[in-house]
Amino acid sequence: MEGDDLKQKVHDTFVAAEKNEHLKLTHAESKKLKDPLTAIQYWVTFAPSLAFKPKARKGDDKRIDDPFANPDKELVVINDVNGDGEYKLLLNKFPVVSGHILLVTSEFKDQQSALTPVDLMTAYKVLCSLDGDEDSDTSENRHLAFYNCGPHSGSSQNHKHIQIMQMPKRFIPFQDTLCNGKDHFLPTFNSEPLQDDRVSFAHFVLPIPESSDMVDEDLLAMCYISLVQRALTFFQDWNDEAPGLSKSYNVLLTKKWICVVPRSHAKSKPPFSLSINSTGYCGMVLVKNKETLDKLTEEPSLVDRSLFECGFPSTAGQKPTEYDY
Repeated sequence: MEGDDLKQKVHDTFVAAEKNEHLKLTHAESKKLKDPLTAIQYWVTFAPSLAFKPKARKGDDKRIDDPFANPDKELVVINDVNGDGEYKLLLNKFPVVSGHILLVTSEFKDQQSALTPVDLMTAYKVLCSLDGDEDSDTSENRHLAFYNCGPHSGSSQNHKHIQIMQMPKRFIPFQDTLCNGKDHFLPTFNSEPLQDDRVSFAHFVLPIPESSDMVDEDLLAMCYISLVQRALTFFQDWNDEAPGLSKSYNVLLTKKWICVVPRSHAKSKPPFSLSINSTGYCGMVLVKNKETLDKLTEEPSLVDRSLFECGFPSTAGQKPTEYDY
């Protein structure tokens, strides 16, 4: 996967698929907001037509209406990503941003299953190819890979897939600030994952080595496992208050950092009822009605409240023994 070749292939496949109406690029308007209380940036995208997007059918057989089983050939960017038949790279059929792609397992695997070392490394390699060699902090061609795992994560398809999309230009997610100037490390009892005490929801972040030569399957797997272990403790701790709460979490990955967020709900409470997936937890929120957009514009801190309602309370500043890791 050479960077220029992959970027060109994604572009060419997208242009052809859109021209032939095999995908529909959703008309959307975006604006950058800043929470005056925390200085956290939010990228709010208004896409009213998504309210009418067809929903995947739910049932006991998770393979019903699987769009990735026999994907439209016009949406296939790469039919065999690693040359081993394990993954395909497809275009999103209903993208909000151009070039939104999906790293999909060739055989059906459940979206509620954990990511494997190969899943993580393959996604990281795609990021490296798409980002190129530019400085990841200043590049206008920076990408985010994300995985919605579990029924409360914002996932809409049962077939295992990691989504990859370009991030907004000149947008700074709070994870960037959190990791700025920090070297890669793995958590220990005395060295916890990073958390930003400006946000209300629980999240766990680790810096990734700047040089891609230092990143391999083992490193990514250890990062992922250590963060997921911490996320899963919330479902044990909250069992009395919410018995039977299904385990769900979001994974966000860039060349700079990896982040895991435990999830309690797929939507925030009324009146907003925002549907939130992984992208919300780096500040990119999708809005489908004008009234909600106006409210968030008037009071950006409502974004943090919505993210809190879909997650768990932050444990930033607490010692490990205080929440039984």
